[in-house]
Amino acid sequence: MTRVIAIDPGYDRCGIAIVEKTNGREVLVYSECVLTSKALPFPQRLHIIGEAVARVITEHQPKCLAMETLYFSKNTKTAIAVAEARGVITFVAASHNLPLYEYSPGSIKVAVTGSGNADKSQVIKMVPKLITIDPTKKMLDDEYDAIAIGITHLASKR
Repeated sequence: MTRVIAIDPGYDRCGIAIVEKTNGREVLVYSECVLTSKALPFPQRLHIIGEAVARVITEHQPKCLAMETLYFSKNTKTAIAVAEARGVITFVAASHNLPLYEYSPGSIKVAVTGSGNADKSQVIKMVPKLITIDPTKKMLDDEYDAIAIGITHLASKR
């Protein structure tokens, strides 16, 4: 069994998933989207993200952490804040002695949809076809993205 914690990093919304390969199949063990309030000071928001990642690692004992690489958009301020969230996540992974693997948005899209040009809706549509997700569970895009990152990691580590 290979178990990974997969993270779509962010400071406003952070997708977290635990995905494992059991008997040759990818299985979703757990997922959530951590939300932080815009009313909180930024350091407190980062603390919430770090605590959530540490809690999930402690509860589910993954063997490694997979995360989406940072891509720069037009909004440099947002990119820097996401980089800071990635730093907190990286610190938590190192604190738990987890190896860190990073995947570009394009490689995740290819692994999940077969096309590096896929949009977010195509990724969201494909994820439930690749791994069983409770259809009654309400999920945000970031949670689907985290699951897609986990699927990408398991596919790349065959």
